[in-house]
Amino acid sequence: MRLIGQIHVSLKGSIIQRNPTVWEKLKRSFGATVDLDTDRVRVELEATAVVDQVRGALVQLGVTNALSLVIDDTVIFQDTDGKPDDLPDLVLALSEHSTVFGRGFSELRFAAEHEEAGLHLVIETRARTEHADDEPAGLVSIGGRLRDLEPRAGESGEDYRRRVEPLVKDPALFEAARLQFESFVGRVEGALKATMPEARVEHHHADARVVHAPAGDGAGDGAGDGAGAERPPVSPTHPGYDPFVVYYPPSPLGMMLDVMLITSFMHMLTPPHVLFVNPAGTMLGTAQEAAENPDLLNDADRGGDDPSAGDEGDGADDGDPWGDDGDGFDDGGGVDDGGGFDGDFGD
Repeated sequence: MRLIGQIHVSLKGSIIQRNPTVWEKLKRSFGATVDLDTDRVRVELEATAVVDQVRGALVQLGVTNALSLVIDDTVIFQDTDGKPDDLPDLVLALSEHSTVFGRGFSELRFAAEHEEAGLHLVIETRARTEHADDEPAGLVSIGGRLRDLEPRAGESGEDYRRRVEPLVKDPALFEAARLQFESFVGRVEGALKATMPEARVEHHHADARVVHAPAGDGAGDGAGDGAGAERPPVSPTHPGYDPFVVYYPPSPLGMMLDVMLITSFMHMLTPPHVLFVNPAGTMLGTAQEAAENPDLLNDADRGGDDPSAGDEGDGADDGDPWGDDGDGFDDGGGVDDGGGFDGDFGD
């Protein structure tokens, strides 16, 4: 089960103006007014200030474990050894680059992780100093997993199945995890409001999801790699974007878990409040709806619903400027995160 949340952060910025054409220059020479405003906004941000404000919010919540810091495709910090409580090391690494990034940047990605109440959480902050005027300039994306359901080192598929089978039959476990996750996302929002009083901080969503892979993708035995499935969302503005898989590549056993969860939830009298989605992040329905109407997932397998339809946001490869920038850059999590954030720390 994937726990996914997102917070939008906006700051006031200035409208970017384009260069006038020859004709517009001529018109201005005769005293005419020419509108050169674009739909882009520039925000004055310093990397050290952004990191310090986000770090301050995280420390309030007891988050002290850094994963990576990347500024303009330069890796400033990367936790390759799994060292705990290394946020001070990240700050030190940034201070060594202050002469380069102290006066501004184009794109910043800052990731940390945290464990509480049986949840393993990844918190990723992305910011750009130039963005579309109708999008947030900063995105804080949060992805989580239940620790007890994560595969253990050296654990075989059969051992994993036997260990988690009793857990997937407990609806209270998943409902408690969802509520705990919602609480954490809300606390992150509150902490950011305290450390960034000049910004507008808005909680966008926080929910629990299970991926229903189409038949034939190897999900049933945990041996397949999902190669036939649609790409998961890589654009951070997509409601299905999950930063957890950016820094922790998914295990094939995760596909087995999805199948076990769906089967269990559909046979529960009162399943937990969980969303079923396809691999591209498009919502198929709630666990309750699927339990009441099993054809809901069968229709999805037959392609009865257009995955690009609905209101789940942009697809995985639709030209979204926040999406994959194609540079193949590895941000320290072993998975290409799609780069190109194009949002707003501005309004």
